[in-house]
Amino acid sequence: LEGYTGIIHGGIISTVLDEAMAKIVAAQGGSALTVELRVRFKRMVESGERVVIRGWIASNNRHMIRAEAKLSTADGSELAHGWGTFLGSK
Repeated sequence: LEGYTGIIHGGIISTVLDEAMAKIVAAQGGSALTVELRVRFKRMVESGERVVIRGWIASNNRHMIRAEAKLSTADGSELAHGWGTFLGSK
């Protein structure tokens, strides 16, 4: 999962953020397909580092759902932030 030795690849981080957002959209009762994904990396994530992932719905307008997620250290320092638009269907 490393890009460089000891550092988690950004694509893996993006996938985890996308999945956190998709899961929270699905938890609202529908399926979700990612339409758009944007990620901001704030600090490298080291292999073996304990992290916390949190996703939430930012807005829900019919079938277009906007969600956000963040990857943080155990003490709350943000490592990466994701924004996504999902096509939801029930």
